[in-house]
Amino acid sequence: MKSFLLLLCFLVLATTPLLAQTSKSDSLYTPRSDQKKKAKNRPWVFAGNVSFQIKPLLINASPLLGYKFTDNLVAGLGPTYIYNKEGLVSPVATSKPGPMHVYGGRVFVARRLYKPLFLQAETEALNYPYFDDREDKRRDWVVNPLAGLSLNMNTGGKSFFQITVLYNFNYNNNDFNKQLYNSPWVFRLGAGLGGGKK
Repeated sequence: MKSFLLLLCFLVLATTPLLAQTSKSDSLYTPRSDQKKKAKNRPWVFAGNVSFQIKPLLINASPLLGYKFTDNLVAGLGPTYIYNKEGLVSPVATSKPGPMHVYGGRVFVARRLYKPLFLQAETEALNYPYFDDREDKRRDWVVNPLAGLSLNMNTGGKSFFQITVLYNFNYNNNDFNKQLYNSPWVFRLGAGLGGGKK
């Protein structure tokens, strides 16, 4: 599965020149005034998602900072914080479930397939608490490769609304993933600002 994700990321990056428009302004001899215009036309993109669940209380906040390399390619990174009120469970169930604080980050690359539809691949690294067999509280890292589709709908100006569906290729290989996510499919709703035309 990991080799599949690496292949997917390679295909996304390798096909970038096919959609990028080339012109004289892309040469090394571009006048400085044209370089300034070009820099303004490749803006930073601020996005992310916040999700809530009532029972049990679960809060997920994941802001993102991306850079729009072309009209068809965006890449970036961002921190992730997850609070789960009843996520920390003792393996011998001698006490009530306690709150779980999960933190980490993710890097992503998104490639436009058609108009608002993007192919997205990312790597998510999360640090989570758990109890070992001797009831000692410990923390560990889990790295999840994800890939799927993102639908970005313009809501006026440079703002947009985003629906993302990703598949977690590491879901069955780690008990923490089964505890945090209900399935290998990860659904996100988010919003963003930025991404002017190239």
